Amino acid sequence: MRALVVLVWEGTLGLLVAVMVAVAVVTAPSGHLLNVLGQAGPSGLVAAGLALSLRAGTPNLAVGALAGFTAAVTASPLIGQGWAAAILALLLVAIGGLVLGLLVAALAAPAWAVTLGAAVACEALVVAMTDSRGVPSQFGSGIPASVWFVLFVVVSLGGALVWRVARLRSPWVAALVGVGGSSLLAAVGGLAALARVQAVFPGTGWSTTTLALAAVLLGGVSVHGGRGGVAGTVLAMLFLALVQGQLAVWGAPFWAFMAVTGVVVVVALLAGRLVDLAVPEPIPAPGDAPVEARTNGPRQSPW
Repeated sequence: MRALVVLVWEGTLGLLVAVMVAVAVVTAPSGHLLNVLGQAGPSGLVAAGLALSLRAGTPNLAVGALAGFTAAVTASPLIGQGWAAAILALLLVAIGGLVLGLLVAALAAPAWAVTLGAAVACEALVVAMTDSRGVPSQFGSGIPASVWFVLFVVVSLGGALVWRVARLRSPWVAALVGVGGSSLLAAVGGLAALARVQAVFPGTGWSTTTLALAAVLLGGVSVHGGRGGVAGTVLAMLFLALVQGQLAVWGAPFWAFMAVTGVVVVVALLAGRLVDLAVPEPIPAPGDAPVEARTNGPRQSPW
């Protein structure tokens, strides 16, 4: 029954995407859809990281800040603004993500609280490195935007399929995979965003995290961990990117899309709760660990 609900939900998202594509074809200038894909790629990689952390029961609220930190380190003139700087940034974020995961597991602390603190620290570092100004960069200027979108699709779909058979029976493994893996994906998303925009701007981490959260929840991933479909995050990110692009075509201010994003988060939470009430989580098979044992804490209160 739950699989049918997921199938219907993702089918509805696919229909909404098709409608928005049709609207864009009729009303938007040529090349608009390519721009939408270019925007969906970097944001989608960050969303894929957040989805991983939610599935593991260790919500990482630092994904947007980590993406911005990665871009800031890569664009820093002191490091060289090249692939060497990008690799250094990826290593720093990967190590930092593992450290955060260890803290979550060792202290039995809520992942959202630990990563929220990390997000504030990263935002402060970005402001310091950029001196509160936009910093231009030539990183990744020759990489087609479609490459990042394809990477997002492959990572999101592949990760969702792997998760259907994955069993994280230890809180330590769940924390390391959830927080560490999501941090690394967010860092890749930050590089993709830098390659697309050719600049890094301070203070964008929170809006990036909010957009990722909207896409993940709209895609059907549960805030309680475990539950989630396969194509939902990809379809939801496409839908949100199409909405943002269409609002820009109509001349709407940016705050309008932020309002839409906030509404999507609330509506998706309500829909997810209704699904949980209507179709309860199945009882684990003999020998299978319960959700609590596979994640970092009880299913009812990961936040």
